[in-house]
Amino acid sequence: MSHRVWYAAYGSNLCRERFLRYLTGGPVPEAPRRTQSGARDPSPPMADRACPLPHPLYFAGVSKTWGGGGVAYLDVDQPAEEATLGRLWKITLEQLEDVYRQENREAGVLRIDLEALCASISLRPSSGPYGRLVLLDHLHGLPVITFTSPSRLTDSNPPHDSYRRIIARGLQETWSLDAGEAAEYLDRLG
Repeated sequence: MSHRVWYAAYGSNLCRERFLRYLTGGPVPEAPRRTQSGARDPSPPMADRACPLPHPLYFAGVSKTWGGGGVAYLDVDQPAEEATLGRLWKITLEQLEDVYRQENREAGVLRIDLEALCASISLRPSSGPYGRLVLLDHLHGLPVITFTSPSRLTDSNPPHDSYRRIIARGLQETWSLDAGEAAEYLDRLG
């Protein structure tokens, strides 16, 4: 039986349609020139739920996928003054490996040593933009795992409108925010 995990999303992967592209493959909503390869197991998540994340969210870098704007990262070395609005996806460890591989634009199969991650809380198996794996907690006996930049980026860059729209859709789906509340939340972040 495959290990089950909770993947903690906080950016565009809050949106169901966007996240499913990592599993099934295909064009990215709001960024159709970008296509995801998909996971070895394209099965949908077993469950999902809203979850406040205890670290601050910030936007940095320059994303060609998202019109040159910054993308979302968690600063996992700092506690949040205001919780980041996240979404947990219950998936297999193999699916998490494939999402992680695609986020970091790695080729081939990338394995996550779950035992080592649980023992050390943080691993950096990829040098990609989301190369740092972090164990945030456990929920119902399953690890809650996210990924972020290997170290905090200092090149703040607000998100492009297309990226904001996909995150706002995810916030509305997950947290039942209306459009104004989602925009206000994103405005506070930059």
